Amino acid sequence: MTTTTTPAQTHPGNNFDAIRIGAATMVLVSHHFALTGHMEPSFFGIHSYGGLAVAIFFVISGYLVTMSWERDPSVWRFALRRFVRIWPALTAAIVLTAYVLGAWVTKLPIQDYLTHPGTAQYLQGLWLQIHYVLPGVFETNPYPQGVNGSLWTIPIEVRCYIVLGAAGLLGLLRFRPVLLLCIALYMVWFFARSNADVTGAVNYGRELSAFFLAGAALFALRSHWSRRPLLWATITGLACAIAWAFDWRHTALLIGLPFAVIYVGTQSTPFIHRAGRWGDPSYGIYLYAFPIQQTVFHFAWPSLGFTGTMALALALTVALAYLSWHMLEKKALKYKPPTP
Repeated sequence: MTTTTTPAQTHPGNNFDAIRIGAATMVLVSHHFALTGHMEPSFFGIHSYGGLAVAIFFVISGYLVTMSWERDPSVWRFALRRFVRIWPALTAAIVLTAYVLGAWVTKLPIQDYLTHPGTAQYLQGLWLQIHYVLPGVFETNPYPQGVNGSLWTIPIEVRCYIVLGAAGLLGLLRFRPVLLLCIALYMVWFFARSNADVTGAVNYGRELSAFFLAGAALFALRSHWSRRPLLWATITGLACAIAWAFDWRHTALLIGLPFAVIYVGTQSTPFIHRAGRWGDPSYGIYLYAFPIQQTVFHFAWPSLGFTGTMALALALTVALAYLSWHMLEKKALKYKPPTP
Protein backbone atom coordinates (compact mmCIF):
# COMPACT_ATOMS: atom_id res chain seq x y z
CA MET A 1 0.00 0.00 0.00
CA THR A 2 1.70 3.19 -1.10
CA THR A 3 1.59 5.97 1.42
CA THR A 4 4.24 8.35 0.17
CA THR A 5 3.32 12.01 -0.04
CA THR A 6 5.53 14.34 -2.02
CA PRO A 7 5.10 17.86 -3.37
CA ALA A 8 4.24 16.40 -6.76
CA GLN A 9 1.22 14.73 -5.18
CA THR A 10 -0.10 17.33 -2.80
CA HIS A 11 -0.60 19.98 -5.48
CA PRO A 12 -3.60 19.43 -7.77
CA GLY A 13 -1.40 18.85 -10.77
CA ASN A 14 -1.76 15.10 -11.26
CA ASN A 15 -4.16 12.20 -10.79
CA PHE A 16 -2.27 10.16 -8.19
CA ASP A 17 -4.61 11.03 -5.31
CA ALA A 18 -7.62 9.86 -7.32
CA ILE A 19 -5.92 6.61 -8.30
CA ARG A 20 -4.90 5.84 -4.72
CA ILE A 21 -8.35 6.60 -3.32
CA GLY A 22 -9.93 4.47 -6.03
CA ALA A 23 -7.54 1.59 -5.41
CA ALA A 24 -8.11 1.70 -1.63
CA THR A 25 -11.86 1.60 -2.22
CA MET A 26 -11.39 -1.29 -4.62
CA VAL A 27 -9.69 -3.26 -1.82
CA LEU A 28 -12.69 -2.65 0.44
CA VAL A 29 -15.17 -3.77 -2.20
CA SER A 30 -13.13 -6.86 -3.08
CA HIS A 31 -12.75 -7.86 0.57
CA HIS A 32 -16.49 -7.48 1.11
CA PHE A 33 -17.03 -10.56 -1.01
CA ALA A 34 -14.50 -12.63 0.93
CA LEU A 35 -15.80 -11.43 4.28
CA THR A 36 -19.30 -12.62 3.39
CA GLY A 37 -18.08 -16.04 2.33
CA HIS A 38 -18.01 -15.40 -1.43
CA MET A 39 -15.23 -15.63 -3.96
CA GLU A 40 -13.63 -12.25 -4.61
CA PRO A 41 -14.16 -10.97 -8.17
CA SER A 42 -11.20 -11.82 -10.37
CA PHE A 43 -9.36 -9.55 -12.77
CA PHE A 44 -9.10 -11.84 -15.81
CA GLY A 45 -8.12 -14.75 -13.58
CA ILE A 46 -4.88 -13.07 -12.48
CA HIS A 47 -5.68 -11.53 -9.12
CA SER A 48 -8.71 -10.41 -7.20
CA TYR A 49 -9.56 -6.77 -7.70
CA GLY A 50 -8.07 -6.16 -4.26
CA GLY A 51 -4.85 -7.79 -5.42
CA LEU A 52 -4.86 -5.61 -8.54
CA ALA A 53 -5.28 -2.53 -6.34
CA VAL A 54 -2.28 -3.53 -4.23
CA ALA A 55 -0.16 -3.89 -7.39
CA ILE A 56 -1.24 -0.36 -8.36
CA PHE A 57 -0.16 0.93 -4.95
CA PHE A 58 3.29 -0.61 -5.35
CA VAL A 59 3.78 0.84 -8.83
CA ILE A 60 2.94 4.32 -7.58
CA SER A 61 5.10 3.84 -4.51
CA GLY A 62 8.12 2.82 -6.58
CA TYR A 63 7.75 5.88 -8.77
CA LEU A 64 7.21 8.43 -6.00
CA VAL A 65 9.68 7.05 -3.48
CA THR A 66 12.40 7.04 -6.11
CA MET A 67 11.46 10.65 -6.87
CA SER A 68 11.81 11.41 -3.17
CA TRP A 69 15.31 9.93 -3.08
CA GLU A 70 16.44 11.84 -6.16
CA ARG A 71 15.26 15.13 -4.68
CA ASP A 72 17.12 14.51 -1.42
CA PRO A 73 19.63 11.60 -1.50
CA SER A 74 20.09 11.39 2.25
CA VAL A 75 19.44 7.98 3.77
CA TRP A 76 18.54 9.43 7.18
CA ARG A 77 16.06 11.98 5.86
CA PHE A 78 14.71 9.36 3.46
CA ALA A 79 14.12 6.96 6.37
CA LEU A 80 12.49 9.65 8.51
CA ARG A 81 10.10 10.60 5.71
CA ARG A 82 9.05 6.99 5.30
CA PHE A 83 8.67 6.57 9.07
CA VAL A 84 6.41 9.58 9.65
CA ARG A 85 4.18 8.49 6.77
CA ILE A 86 3.87 4.82 7.73
CA TRP A 87 4.06 4.42 11.50
CA PRO A 88 1.84 7.08 13.13
CA ALA A 89 -1.30 5.91 11.31
CA LEU A 90 -0.28 2.25 11.55
CA THR A 91 0.28 2.62 15.30
CA ALA A 92 -3.12 4.22 15.77
CA ALA A 93 -4.85 1.52 13.72
CA ILE A 94 -3.21 -1.34 15.61
CA VAL A 95 -3.64 0.10 19.11
CA LEU A 96 -7.24 1.20 18.54
CA THR A 97 -8.12 -2.17 17.03
CA ALA A 98 -6.58 -4.11 19.92
CA TYR A 99 -7.66 -2.01 22.89
CA VAL A 100 -10.82 -0.22 21.78
CA LEU A 101 -12.52 -2.29 19.08
CA GLY A 102 -11.31 -5.64 20.38
CA ALA A 103 -12.25 -4.80 23.97
CA TRP A 104 -15.69 -3.72 22.76
CA VAL A 105 -16.66 -6.78 20.70
CA THR A 106 -14.72 -9.65 22.30
CA LYS A 107 -16.74 -12.50 23.75
CA LEU A 108 -14.24 -12.86 26.59
CA PRO A 109 -14.60 -11.07 29.91
CA ILE A 110 -12.82 -7.76 29.57
CA GLN A 111 -10.13 -8.60 32.14
CA ASP A 112 -9.41 -11.91 30.42
CA TYR A 113 -9.19 -10.15 27.07
CA LEU A 114 -6.84 -7.44 28.24
CA THR A 115 -4.48 -9.92 29.91
CA HIS A 116 -4.65 -12.52 27.14
CA PRO A 117 -1.24 -13.06 25.41
CA GLY A 118 -2.94 -12.78 22.02
CA THR A 119 -3.95 -9.18 22.72
CA ALA A 120 -0.38 -8.15 23.44
CA GLN A 121 0.90 -10.16 20.48
CA TYR A 122 -1.30 -8.11 18.16
CA LEU A 123 0.89 -5.10 19.01
CA GLN A 124 3.84 -6.84 17.35
CA GLY A 125 2.42 -5.42 14.15
CA LEU A 126 4.07 -2.17 15.20
CA TRP A 127 7.42 -3.72 14.26
CA LEU A 128 5.86 -5.47 11.26
CA GLN A 129 5.29 -8.91 12.75
CA ILE A 130 1.66 -8.93 11.72
CA HIS A 131 -0.96 -10.85 13.70
CA TYR A 132 -4.42 -11.20 12.25
CA VAL A 133 -6.60 -12.37 15.15
CA LEU A 134 -7.57 -11.14 18.61
CA PRO A 135 -8.93 -13.40 21.36
CA GLY A 136 -12.70 -13.78 21.20
CA VAL A 137 -13.09 -11.21 18.43
CA PHE A 138 -15.35 -11.78 15.39
CA GLU A 139 -15.58 -15.51 16.09
CA THR A 140 -19.09 -15.80 14.69
CA ASN A 141 -18.65 -13.59 11.63
CA PRO A 142 -19.10 -15.10 8.16
CA TYR A 143 -15.30 -14.78 7.89
CA PRO A 144 -14.43 -15.76 11.46
CA GLN A 145 -11.68 -14.23 13.60
CA GLY A 146 -9.83 -12.20 10.96
CA VAL A 147 -9.35 -8.68 12.33
CA ASN A 148 -7.30 -6.84 9.70
CA GLY A 149 -6.16 -8.93 6.77
CA SER A 150 -4.98 -5.88 4.84
CA LEU A 151 -1.85 -5.36 6.93
CA TRP A 152 0.14 -8.10 5.17
CA THR A 153 1.39 -5.69 2.49
CA ILE A 154 2.94 -3.17 4.91
CA PRO A 155 6.09 -5.23 5.69
CA ILE A 156 6.64 -5.84 1.98
CA GLU A 157 6.43 -2.15 1.20
CA VAL A 158 8.78 -1.25 4.05
CA ARG A 159 11.22 -3.85 2.73
CA CYS A 160 11.12 -2.13 -0.66
CA TYR A 161 11.93 1.18 1.06
CA ILE A 162 14.85 -0.42 2.88
CA VAL A 163 16.26 -1.93 -0.30
CA LEU A 164 15.92 1.36 -2.18
CA GLY A 165 17.52 3.28 0.68
CA ALA A 166 20.38 0.77 0.88
CA ALA A 167 20.91 1.04 -2.87
CA GLY A 168 21.07 4.80 -2.52
CA LEU A 169 23.52 4.55 0.36
CA LEU A 170 25.77 2.33 -1.76
CA GLY A 171 25.63 4.86 -4.60
CA LEU A 172 23.67 2.61 -6.96
CA LEU A 173 21.04 5.30 -7.53
CA ARG A 174 23.50 8.00 -8.42
CA PHE A 175 23.67 6.93 -12.05
CA ARG A 176 20.46 5.99 -13.83
CA PRO A 177 22.06 3.33 -16.06
CA VAL A 178 23.22 1.52 -12.90
CA LEU A 179 19.75 1.74 -11.35
CA LEU A 180 18.13 0.46 -14.54
CA LEU A 181 20.67 -2.37 -14.81
CA CYS A 182 19.92 -3.48 -11.24
CA ILE A 183 16.19 -3.40 -11.93
CA ALA A 184 16.68 -5.33 -15.18
CA LEU A 185 18.68 -8.01 -13.38
CA TYR A 186 15.94 -8.40 -10.77
CA MET A 187 13.28 -8.63 -13.48
CA VAL A 188 15.22 -11.31 -15.38
CA TRP A 189 15.63 -13.32 -12.19
CA PHE A 190 11.98 -12.80 -11.25
CA PHE A 191 10.62 -13.84 -14.64
CA ALA A 192 12.85 -16.92 -14.69
CA ARG A 193 12.42 -18.10 -11.09
CA SER A 194 9.41 -16.51 -9.40
CA ASN A 195 6.92 -15.51 -12.09
CA ALA A 196 3.61 -17.29 -11.48
CA ASP A 197 3.38 -18.06 -15.20
CA VAL A 198 6.50 -20.21 -14.76
CA THR A 199 6.11 -21.56 -11.23
CA GLY A 200 2.34 -21.94 -11.10
CA ALA A 201 2.17 -20.12 -7.76
CA VAL A 202 2.25 -16.43 -6.85
CA ASN A 203 5.08 -15.25 -4.60
CA TYR A 204 3.44 -12.04 -3.50
CA GLY A 205 6.52 -10.50 -1.90
CA ARG A 206 8.63 -10.92 -5.02
CA GLU A 207 5.83 -9.97 -7.41
CA LEU A 208 4.94 -6.78 -5.54
CA SER A 209 8.64 -5.92 -5.38
CA ALA A 210 8.71 -6.26 -9.17
CA PHE A 211 5.81 -3.79 -9.48
CA PHE A 212 7.61 -1.41 -7.11
CA LEU A 213 10.78 -1.61 -9.21
CA ALA A 214 8.78 -1.11 -12.40
CA GLY A 215 7.54 2.16 -10.91
CA ALA A 216 11.12 3.10 -9.99
CA ALA A 217 12.28 2.34 -13.54
CA LEU A 218 9.54 4.51 -15.00
CA PHE A 219 10.69 7.41 -12.85
CA ALA A 220 14.27 6.93 -14.06
CA LEU A 221 13.02 6.84 -17.67
CA ARG A 222 10.44 9.61 -17.39
CA SER A 223 12.31 12.00 -19.67
CA HIS A 224 12.01 9.41 -22.46
CA TRP A 225 8.42 8.19 -22.18
CA SER A 226 6.99 11.61 -21.33
CA ARG A 227 8.15 12.91 -24.73
CA ARG A 228 6.69 9.99 -26.67
CA PRO A 229 3.92 8.49 -24.56
CA LEU A 230 2.04 7.09 -27.56
CA LEU A 231 5.11 5.16 -28.71
CA TRP A 232 5.69 3.76 -25.21
CA ALA A 233 2.02 2.86 -24.86
CA THR A 234 2.13 1.07 -28.21
CA ILE A 235 5.27 -0.90 -27.31
CA THR A 236 4.09 -1.91 -23.84
CA GLY A 237 0.62 -2.67 -25.17
CA LEU A 238 2.02 -4.89 -27.92
CA ALA A 239 4.31 -6.72 -25.49
CA CYS A 240 1.39 -7.16 -23.09
CA ALA A 241 -0.80 -8.54 -25.89
CA ILE A 242 1.89 -11.04 -26.97
CA ALA A 243 2.30 -12.29 -23.39
CA TRP A 244 -1.47 -12.54 -23.07
CA ALA A 245 -1.74 -14.51 -26.32
CA PHE A 246 0.60 -17.12 -24.83
CA ASP A 247 -1.55 -17.17 -21.67
CA TRP A 248 1.20 -15.53 -19.61
CA ARG A 249 -1.27 -13.33 -17.80
CA HIS A 250 0.86 -12.41 -14.79
CA THR A 251 3.63 -11.41 -17.17
CA ALA A 252 1.20 -9.35 -19.24
CA LEU A 253 0.01 -7.51 -16.14
CA LEU A 254 3.55 -6.68 -15.05
CA ILE A 255 4.34 -5.39 -18.54
CA GLY A 256 1.19 -3.35 -19.09
CA LEU A 257 -0.01 -2.10 -15.72
CA PRO A 258 2.95 0.05 -14.54
CA PHE A 259 3.10 2.33 -17.58
CA ALA A 260 -0.69 2.71 -17.66
CA VAL A 261 -0.82 3.65 -13.97
CA ILE A 262 2.10 6.10 -14.07
CA TYR A 263 1.05 7.74 -17.32
CA VAL A 264 -2.50 8.31 -16.09
CA GLY A 265 -1.21 9.34 -12.66
CA THR A 266 1.10 12.02 -14.04
CA GLN A 267 -1.68 13.59 -16.09
CA SER A 268 -3.86 16.43 -14.80
CA THR A 269 -7.42 15.48 -15.68
CA PRO A 270 -10.14 18.05 -14.97
CA PHE A 271 -12.02 17.34 -11.73
CA ILE A 272 -10.14 14.07 -11.17
CA HIS A 273 -6.90 15.88 -10.33
CA ARG A 274 -8.67 17.58 -7.43
CA ALA A 275 -9.54 14.32 -5.64
CA GLY A 276 -7.16 15.19 -2.82
CA ARG A 277 -8.45 18.70 -2.19
CA TRP A 278 -9.98 17.60 1.13
CA GLY A 279 -6.98 15.49 2.10
CA ASP A 280 -5.59 12.05 1.26
CA PRO A 281 -7.74 9.33 2.85
CA SER A 282 -6.24 6.44 0.87
CA TYR A 283 -3.93 5.09 3.60
CA GLY A 284 -6.68 5.41 6.20
CA ILE A 285 -9.15 3.58 3.96
CA TYR A 286 -6.64 0.80 3.51
CA LEU A 287 -5.84 0.53 7.24
CA TYR A 288 -9.35 0.74 8.64
CA ALA A 289 -11.63 -0.86 6.03
CA PHE A 290 -11.16 -4.49 7.09
CA PRO A 291 -11.82 -4.07 10.84
CA ILE A 292 -14.73 -1.73 10.15
CA GLN A 293 -16.25 -4.23 7.73
CA GLN A 294 -15.88 -7.00 10.29
CA THR A 295 -17.51 -4.79 12.92
CA VAL A 296 -20.45 -4.05 10.61
CA PHE A 297 -20.87 -7.78 9.98
CA HIS A 298 -20.66 -8.45 13.72
CA PHE A 299 -23.64 -6.18 14.43
CA ALA A 300 -25.61 -6.04 11.18
CA TRP A 301 -25.17 -9.30 9.28
CA PRO A 302 -27.30 -10.68 7.72
CA SER A 303 -30.05 -8.14 8.48
CA LEU A 304 -28.58 -5.38 6.26
CA GLY A 305 -27.54 -7.77 3.52
CA PHE A 306 -24.53 -7.49 1.22
CA THR A 307 -25.27 -4.07 -0.26
CA GLY A 308 -26.39 -2.50 2.99
CA THR A 309 -23.35 -3.63 4.93
CA MET A 310 -21.03 -2.48 2.14
CA ALA A 311 -22.61 0.97 2.03
CA LEU A 312 -22.40 1.33 5.81
CA ALA A 313 -18.82 0.05 5.96
CA LEU A 314 -17.73 2.35 3.15
CA ALA A 315 -19.29 5.41 4.78
CA LEU A 316 -17.73 4.66 8.17
CA THR A 317 -14.34 3.85 6.64
CA VAL A 318 -14.14 7.01 4.55
CA ALA A 319 -15.19 9.14 7.52
CA LEU A 320 -12.55 7.57 9.78
CA ALA A 321 -9.93 7.81 7.01
CA TYR A 322 -10.46 11.56 6.63
CA LEU A 323 -10.37 11.93 10.41
CA SER A 324 -7.10 10.00 10.46
CA TRP A 325 -5.65 12.24 7.76
CA HIS A 326 -6.55 15.53 9.38
CA MET A 327 -6.04 14.58 13.03
CA LEU A 328 -2.93 12.40 12.71
CA GLU A 329 -1.30 11.79 9.33
CA LYS A 330 -1.20 15.42 8.19
CA LYS A 331 0.15 16.52 11.57
CA ALA A 332 2.81 13.78 11.53
CA LEU A 333 3.98 14.92 8.10
CA LYS A 334 4.95 18.27 9.61
CA TYR A 335 7.92 16.41 11.08
CA LYS A 336 9.24 15.44 7.66
CA PRO A 337 12.68 16.94 7.18
CA PRO A 338 12.63 19.71 4.56
CA THR A 339 14.35 19.10 1.25
CA PRO A 340 17.63 21.07 1.19
